[in-house]
Amino acid sequence: MNPSMKCSGEDVKSEESGPVDFERAITNAGYGKFNYLLLLAVLPASFSSIFSSSAMSYVLPSAECDLRLTMFDKGLLNSMTFAGMISTSFFWGFMTDTFGRKKIMFYGYMVAGIMSLTACFSHTSWLLILFKFLDGVIMSGPYAALMSYLAEVHNDAQRSRTYMWLGVFFSLGNISLPCIAWLIIPQKWTINIWTGVVKISSWRVFLAICSLPEFLACLAIFAFPESPRFLLLKGRREEALEVFRKIYSVNTGKDPDTYPIKDIDDEYSVELASNSKIKDKLRSCWQQIKPLFLSPNIFKLIAIGMIQLGATIGSNSIRLWMPQLFTMMEQFKNDDSKYEYSSSQPRFCYMLGQQGANHSFSTSFVNETLNAVHTCVPMDLNSKVFINSIVIAVTGVIGYTLAGTLITVVGKKKLIATCFVVAAACCGSLYWAEDTNSILGLCSVFVAMSSIGGACVVNVIVDNFPTCLRTMAVSLTMMVGRIGAVIGNLLFPVLFDLSCLGPFIMIGSASLVSALLVTILPRKKSQKNKPKQIA
Repeated sequence: MNPSMKCSGEDVKSEESGPVDFERAITNAGYGKFNYLLLLAVLPASFSSIFSSSAMSYVLPSAECDLRLTMFDKGLLNSMTFAGMISTSFFWGFMTDTFGRKKIMFYGYMVAGIMSLTACFSHTSWLLILFKFLDGVIMSGPYAALMSYLAEVHNDAQRSRTYMWLGVFFSLGNISLPCIAWLIIPQKWTINIWTGVVKISSWRVFLAICSLPEFLACLAIFAFPESPRFLLLKGRREEALEVFRKIYSVNTGKDPDTYPIKDIDDEYSVELASNSKIKDKLRSCWQQIKPLFLSPNIFKLIAIGMIQLGATIGSNSIRLWMPQLFTMMEQFKNDDSKYEYSSSQPRFCYMLGQQGANHSFSTSFVNETLNAVHTCVPMDLNSKVFINSIVIAVTGVIGYTLAGTLITVVGKKKLIATCFVVAAACCGSLYWAEDTNSILGLCSVFVAMSSIGGACVVNVIVDNFPTCLRTMAVSLTMMVGRIGAVIGNLLFPVLFDLSCLGPFIMIGSASLVSALLVTILPRKKSQKNKPKQIA
């Protein structure tokens, strides 16, 4: 056996005399090459989630003229992936538990890749909006299945490490996306197909390339077995044992028949019995989650949901609108000789207001009163737009790294509340920002702080709900977070048309409300009881 492999199966000197539980079985399968290969397969899967939800933000300025996009259309495109995820959250949970993790991941990533690839041929805004919604509908399935699969092929000691790597991959995805956009979108490519109905320009090529991680994830997942825990849930114990043997063999290099576990406890017999009828399954499910909607859990759930709502209204709105806003500011800087302004440096809202006025004229395609046609002038994407997006992504990675250290020092509630207060302060300070560098700094800190605050909410759920309710509480909280992303991206252009300050007042207020709600959440019970135990 390779000495570098960490294989706990080595600790077992003889075969187990009787059936063991799942944790013992997966622990004896070891940790090694199988798990490392799985991490490689997870890399394109995690990239596909980021690319699916964020790629449109880099496309909007370039696609504006091709698809005749209004500001509200851009808000729809930014939010449709999240809307699709919301609409099928519970459906995919049922499908994953019915057909298995591997099937949902394999076919899910395949269909999502086809959907993303087809979207790049959209010749109207409504068609692209529809494809992005369907992309979200499909992506919700393999993402949920992936989360379950990772938990079910690792033991308790390795799960946290695996999810940490998943977080690293998400961060790499956020950094690599603007790099790919920078490489492709500024190119002046134009190819006419279907008798000129669709022009293949650089932004369409970018969308096509963003579908590659989904196809790669589909191919990578095909090489892995079904989740052994799912097989046990379905009463397929022999198949589950075969999976354990395969994992053991890959990790240790030994013959599968030398796997020390020969039988597994029938610990899922109660769940299996309830699988006979959908009605019984739904009744059993409701009985399990019913306490979540009773006092005092319902009040804590509402408070935590509102915190997550405020976090995603802020982080996902600013993050997805930044490429558009930075493009407008860079355009203004290039054309600032055309405008007269009193201050030595144009303020944030002044730059956006002037560019917005110019933009509204350049995108007026038909003036019915004068019967005149105006030519849409697409915005030139300055390289600084992509550099700024990379800076925001890197700042987020640094922020998460520091938060991981500080959370044990200052405590969860203090860290989360501080993050939201700092985020609100940054959002409010944008009005007085005098140049793009200060705007970039404020936006970077805002996105990092609000994202960290939202991510730490999961830790608050662990402290406030019993084990049997945590999974459902996390699922509902994540769904509310996606609702926040939809609300934020739809309201942003509406409020922006009314006043430049409108969306930033909304986002800053949401962050402050989240900070306030964090302070009223109850402390962890063990912390309350600690002084009594010492006394």
